[in-house]
Amino acid sequence: MNICSPQLGLSPKSILGGEVFDVEILSGLAKKGIRVDVILPKGLPHPKVPNLKVTYLPIAHFPALLFNVFALPYLFKVNIKNKIQILRLHQPQFLFAAAFIFKLCYREIKTVAVYHQFHESNFSFLSRYLNNYWDLIVCDSNVVKNKLIKTYNLKPAKILVVHNGVPTYLKPTKKNPQMVKKYNIQNKLVLLFMGLFIPRKNPLFLLDVLKRLTEENKNIVILFLGRGPLESKIIAKAKEMKLSPNIRIIKPVFGKDKIKIHNLADIFVHPSLDEGFALTPLEAMACGKPVIMNDTHSAREAIDDKTTGFICKVNDIDSWASAINSLSKNPSNLKKYGNSARIKAKTEFNWKKSVDMHYKVFKNLISSERGPISRHE
Repeated sequence: MNICSPQLGLSPKSILGGEVFDVEILSGLAKKGIRVDVILPKGLPHPKVPNLKVTYLPIAHFPALLFNVFALPYLFKVNIKNKIQILRLHQPQFLFAAAFIFKLCYREIKTVAVYHQFHESNFSFLSRYLNNYWDLIVCDSNVVKNKLIKTYNLKPAKILVVHNGVPTYLKPTKKNPQMVKKYNIQNKLVLLFMGLFIPRKNPLFLLDVLKRLTEENKNIVILFLGRGPLESKIIAKAKEMKLSPNIRIIKPVFGKDKIKIHNLADIFVHPSLDEGFALTPLEAMACGKPVIMNDTHSAREAIDDKTTGFICKVNDIDSWASAINSLSKNPSNLKKYGNSARIKAKTEFNWKKSVDMHYKVFKNLISSERGPISRHE
């Protein structure tokens, strides 16, 4: 099986959920002996895995839509050399034109579109046709699948849902004493936010919740781990609300370094307003942390309300404060929810399982003459 996956990024140190998904899936398929040809902008990092071969474009930075122009000749080049069987499109709005032209020339090559989020593209007049034109669509949540079906009148069997996984090395450990001292969180209730500091991730809302919580308990700290344009606003708002002693800003960490950070936390908080299927809550669950999320996007696919965490009303301070207090004021609840979260993450969110699903469906797809494959086949 030969797969070609043009990518705008494939960094092993990415903090973007969709890119992490692609790193894990493509690396996993390559480890199974499948040749994976990746086309990347010039010089970008990628996983060093046998069978994963990278072709670089001659340019590093360009508007995303120009990927269509730059990638198309390289698709032909890779196909001549290695005979592509599956063309995989990450977020197809970035490569729809090139993929369409390429498939007109090579109708026998199966085209798989991958959606991590659903947003109607600027070319919506083409989207209905193109999404019916692809041989298979993969998305990482049922929420996205249902939006695609409703918007483009797609057949459910055309869409495969593959949830994100978590690395097997993530597990509960004791709080690292050096890091506890470094961040001055001794005897504190620690909440952890991990992600981009952008409006969609909604980190500023957590300061409103923190203000409410500190009315009763000053020993609460939020670790904001990430980066992004809202960092200065987080710092300024905390200062204005007199919450500066209650927050810590931490730069992103990667790989096994996440174990120490996740295990500093007592509760993981994820107030995002829109997601595909968020990775960081799953990682926290693998480390035995209860998770609190807004009731949006795919939250109910990730956690079980009042079992592995809480699903709260969107941007409702009372709902969030109540959920956090129900855990922080009851240590047995904190432990019980954390254990349930760990078990759910271990049994349901597994990268090996996700890779195996891709392998089986891709194999059936290229050997089938009848088109899309249902996840139940």
